[in-house]
Amino acid sequence: MTKPVSLNRVGSGYLWRFWFIAIAAWALQLFICYALVEWHCARPSTFSEQTLQRIVGIVTAVCFVAALVNLRYAFRYYRQLKKQKSSQSREIFMSSGACIMSGFLAAVILMQGWPTLLLAACSSAGG
Repeated sequence: MTKPVSLNRVGSGYLWRFWFIAIAAWALQLFICYALVEWHCARPSTFSEQTLQRIVGIVTAVCFVAALVNLRYAFRYYRQLKKQKSSQSREIFMSSGACIMSGFLAAVILMQGWPTLLLAACSSAGG
C-alpha cells in the first residue's frame, strides 16, 4: 500500500511536481518514439518492424503508467484538500490543474503511441 499524502509537506516544489511529472512523461514518450520511428525509416535494416513496435509499446506503456500514477497522487491530494476544507486557493488550483493535466497527457500519450503499434512505422511517418 502507499502511504497517505500528508498536507504538512506542501511547498511549491511539491505542488509543481504534480504538473511536471506528466509533462515529462509525455515529452519523453514523444521524443523517444518519434526518434525511433524516424531512425528506423532511415535505416530499416537496423532492427525489424516488430522490434520497433515492441519498443514503442513499452515506452508508451511506461509513460502512460507514469502519467496515471501522477494523476492518482494529484487527485488524492486534491481530495484531501477538499475534505479538510483548505482555504489555500493556490494549493487547490495547482492540484486540480495537475489532475486535469495528468489525465489529458495520459490520453495524449496513448493516442501518440497507438498508430505506431497498429500501422507500419514508415508509412505512418510519411516515409
